[in-house]
Amino acid sequence: MTYLLIALLVVLVLPLLTSSWRISLVGLGLQGLLMTAMVSHRGWPATGAGAVLLVDLLVLRTWFVPRHLVAIMRREAPSARTDVIPANLLSWAMAGAAVLLAFRFAGLVRSAEGVASLRVAVATAGLLLGLLILATQASTFGQIVGLLRIEYAIALFELGAGHEPSLPVQAGLSVILLLSVLTLGSFLRRMGAAEPPDRPPAGSAS
Repeated sequence: MTYLLIALLVVLVLPLLTSSWRISLVGLGLQGLLMTAMVSHRGWPATGAGAVLLVDLLVLRTWFVPRHLVAIMRREAPSARTDVIPANLLSWAMAGAAVLLAFRFAGLVRSAEGVASLRVAVATAGLLLGLLILATQASTFGQIVGLLRIEYAIALFELGAGHEPSLPVQAGLSVILLLSVLTLGSFLRRMGAAEPPDRPPAGSAS
């Protein structure tokens, strides 16, 4: 399980160092795949809620979310360069500080040692990095990626809970995720993926 969490942390950080919207969406899919592997590591789910959770992670988060947004982005034909956070040392330093703060927070949380504390650290890092994207991006695509990263981080927190939700609750969570992604995709179609008109691209003349 430890190697899956380390791989997930790498997937959280690497897309921030690139300028490709495709890599950002592939990163979301990989997050879902790694969380699916974490659930599968426990064995085949013995309850209906566990089966719905597995479908949520594997079908919705790993396959549908990135595929749906990729299809929209291709129709929008955005620039190949689409930074999720500003491509400068300050932004990257803030991302690094967020990861360090997440591990510091996990060390202060009273939880079991080892994998449990590592899960808290990685989930907190995902949450803080999602907030960083929301704070530094005004483009529709960047805001959507930030929101989804936060939602995925919350899902990782939930995987560390000592109990699984009931079937109606888990099914409701999956339906809410599906409706949220469809709504976000609708915003992306209507508003486009580029920066808003009142915020010119970086490097343009004032």
